[in-house]
Amino acid sequence: KTGSGKTLAFLWPMLRHIGDQPKLRAGEGPVGLVLAPTRELASQICTEARRFAKVGGATVVPVYGGTGKWEQTKALKRGCEV
Repeated sequence: KTGSGKTLAFLWPMLRHIGDQPKLRAGEGPVGLVLAPTRELASQICTEARRFAKVGGATVVPVYGGTGKWEQTKALKRGCEV
């Protein structure tokens, strides 16, 4: 897969830090934030981040324009690490 190595290179330190934190309760978080210039790149990063984060039990929630604010807000309120 193209790009997953580069994505992991910047996600790994964040995921290690998240792993050292106490478990989040509902409504807490995020611990880490990734900013991307386009929705497409944000979606690709989210896919890879979820793949790597599930090993440590971290939750990844994407937030970007062009989709419903209500659903995104609801997902954030459930709590997430990234």
